[in-house]
Amino acid sequence: MMHGKKIKCLLLALTVAVLVGCGDGEAVHTSAEPSEAAGVSDGGTADGQEETLAEEMEEETGEDAGEDAGEGETPDTDEGGEPVTGTDFMAPVEMDETLKNQLTEEMLEENEMDISVVESAPVTKGCSFTLPEAFSESEDIEGMYVTRRYPIDASTIYYVALGRDVALQLMTEETFKAQAEENFRKEYGEEIEVTIDSFESIRIDGCPAFRILCHYQVGDTQISQLEYAINADKSYVITYSQTSDYDRMEEYEASAETIHLEF
Repeated sequence: MMHGKKIKCLLLALTVAVLVGCGDGEAVHTSAEPSEAAGVSDGGTADGQEETLAEEMEEETGEDAGEDAGEGETPDTDEGGEPVTGTDFMAPVEMDETLKNQLTEEMLEENEMDISVVESAPVTKGCSFTLPEAFSESEDIEGMYVTRRYPIDASTIYYVALGRDVALQLMTEETFKAQAEENFRKEYGEEIEVTIDSFESIRIDGCPAFRILCHYQVGDTQISQLEYAINADKSYVITYSQTSDYDRMEEYEASAETIHLEF
């Protein structure tokens, strides 16, 4: 039997989002404010796409984003007169948002993917859905909902609202799988193969979204996850997870049917 804390961490590893709910069949209403946990990646959002966009930006500008700042120039000095090395004053190169959107749109068009999120995104106030009756708010992780028998029943639901990222729309089954497995390697030092059971591009309330069903094996425990990622003026992701000991997929599917954006 896996330790409960490790199960919880592994259940979060593929998640791009956190779920908020009230239990007992009540509707869950979520805030539209982007979460500070946006850096917690989980499901292959746009890390790989960002690298691709950076490469295309170099082609557009003729500059190498990885060049050291101030190369060939006299180095600055600190207050004590000592030379300041490149690592002291180099700042990370950030892509201009307009250029990023332009390159994203071009890549979406080239691959015949949905470009509506680049052209215009409706202003949303949040996201709502019905929480299955057996779930209640976790005491130690904000936005996570667990069963009353946790960790014996390690089923979880997790939600988060992230800032707008048009590059999310470039996500494919391959990039999701690659990023998820890389997350496992970085966070837990384990080689865990993620199997994608289905990867669908859908629309929720007129906004492009993804429905991803996957599973992976950790020791003698198999974990399955059903994830919905909505790409509007903000990114909303809801992830339903379960171990092979308990099958709640029917409840999860019923909950997912009630997902709606609030305008």
